[in-house]
Amino acid sequence: MEYVVSFMFYMLFFGVIAGLLRSRFPIDLGMFFFFTNDGLIEWVLRKVGIRLAPDSLGATFVKAFVWVTGASILFAHWKDSAPAWLSSWLPPNVPWSLIAGAALGCAVLKAISTAFVRRVLPWVGIEIARDSLAWTITEGLVGFAMLGLLFLLLSTPVVSDWLGGH
Repeated sequence: MEYVVSFMFYMLFFGVIAGLLRSRFPIDLGMFFFFTNDGLIEWVLRKVGIRLAPDSLGATFVKAFVWVTGASILFAHWKDSAPAWLSSWLPPNVPWSLIAGAALGCAVLKAISTAFVRRVLPWVGIEIARDSLAWTITEGLVGFAMLGLLFLLLSTPVVSDWLGGH
C-alpha cells in the first residue's frame, strides 16, 4: 500500500506541473523517479522471491541496470518531443537491443567500479566512508577511467584489426 500511495503522490505532484506546463514531460519524469526508486526495486524483487544482499555487487548491478534502462526508455520516448538543440544529439531510430546493450554495459561498469572502490582501495591503504561524497566521486572517476581504458584498448591497431576494422 505504501508504494501505491507513493505512486499517487508522484503522479499528483508531477501531474500538476505537467498541467501547468501543458506537457507530458513532467509525468514521464515522475514515473522515472518512481520506478527507479531503490526501495521499490528491492520490494518488487522480494515479492518475486529474489533477495539482494545489502552492499553487494548484485544489488549494485540490478539497481544500475534498472536506472540505465529506465533512462534509455525515457530518452527514447522523449526523442520526438525533445527541443531541437537536444534532438540533434540523439541518433535516429535506435533499436531497443542497442539500448539494452548500453544499459547492460553501464550496469557492468558500475558494478566493477564499485568492486574496485570497495576492495582494491582499502588493500592499497585508502579508506573511504561508504555513501559519502568522496565515495561517489571516486567511484565515478574509476568508472570513467575504466571506460577510457576500454576505448583506448579498442582503438589500438591489434584489437581493431581483430574486430574487423581497417
